Amino acid sequence: MEKLSFSVRPVSSLADKKQLDNYSCGVATLDEFVKSGYQKFEQMHVTSLNAVFIETALIGMYALSTSSSTTLFADKNRIRIFGEASCQRTLPMVSIDHLSVHQKFQRGMEFENIHLGTAILHYIFKTLIEMSNYYGIAFAGVMVESLGEPLEFYMKNGFYFIDLHEETIPNQETYTLAISYNDIRKSFEHAG
Repeated sequence: MEKLSFSVRPVSSLADKKQLDNYSCGVATLDEFVKSGYQKFEQMHVTSLNAVFIETALIGMYALSTSSSTTLFADKNRIRIFGEASCQRTLPMVSIDHLSVHQKFQRGMEFENIHLGTAILHYIFKTLIEMSNYYGIAFAGVMVESLGEPLEFYMKNGFYFIDLHEETIPNQETYTLAISYNDIRKSFEHAG
């Protein structure tokens, strides 16, 4: 796992928001969320947008919220992800509402081939595991509504289609993927 020194701050606490004006990940809907879309959701306490810095460079953004995954039955995908917990009708989840890397830092161009999206995702996982251990907060896993293009990124990082329906219908606008808490823990045991 990458060892980068991140500085993470809620966007709402930034004194100088000018860097947001120049931020672009190259996807119009995600860029709009960063520039103004997140504000309405933060005011309602639905999500919180965070800025990721390496030194003074704004390299990425992420937003998290609590969520749940509810189903009437567990298909093979849900069982693959959550195992025995998949029998529960509702599972407590953490949702990645936004994850992006500034376009000029994508694909490791600036930082010696370190994929910053993966590093930010691992930072999120580490934070969630520490929160669970320290405060005793349980969650079954992390889910994301992914656009089509980043599907491969999430799947390389242990996410899987949350149900068979998501996997078998191509060309959707978004896909719901998830990774279990146990798989997140395993990735840290192998890395450490």
